[in-house]
Amino acid sequence: MTKRPKSRSLRAVFDTDELEARFRTIVTLMYDTSVPLSILEEKICPYLAPDVVFGDPWLRSQGHQKIRMGMRGFHCAFRFEFDIHQLAIQPNKDGRGGRALIEGVMNLRSIPGYVYPLRSILTYDFTLNEQGEPRITHIEEMWSFGDMIKHAPLGVGWVYERFFRPAAGHFFVGFFWLACKLRGGPPEK
Repeated sequence: MTKRPKSRSLRAVFDTDELEARFRTIVTLMYDTSVPLSILEEKICPYLAPDVVFGDPWLRSQGHQKIRMGMRGFHCAFRFEFDIHQLAIQPNKDGRGGRALIEGVMNLRSIPGYVYPLRSILTYDFTLNEQGEPRITHIEEMWSFGDMIKHAPLGVGWVYERFFRPAAGHFFVGFFWLACKLRGGPPEK
């Protein structure tokens, strides 16, 4: 168990193991739409700072009520759960907060009989209150548009993987060769 020394102005001890367990629970609840909305309200909302920011490749939003509504709405509109592959906590220098970094797969199940796996990295920036509980100040979801296209139904993913990506690979190798040639010759073999 990793603990940082107590800060003079902070009674809580930065307990990495306990925070990892807490963030594993937070992610498991937030990213599983079988969790009732009442449980989200009870178990997640108290950890959100009043000016919490949420961002992903599509949007950015700020404020406890907006993030709360987005979380509730996402649970009502889609079906999904998150498989955590890695989770790490990094304290900031003063030990009064830090960042949780979670890597895994969000399994979207909104199309009956089809699972849409989306590799994701989640970051949670947080501060610690006097009791050592996290207050989440920033949530960022990072996922690839390439993965979205790759796993798209109706043959879109197959065309993307089979034709577009190989063609793009040939194009860029040629482009880079030409760029090197124009600057004095191709790179050495």
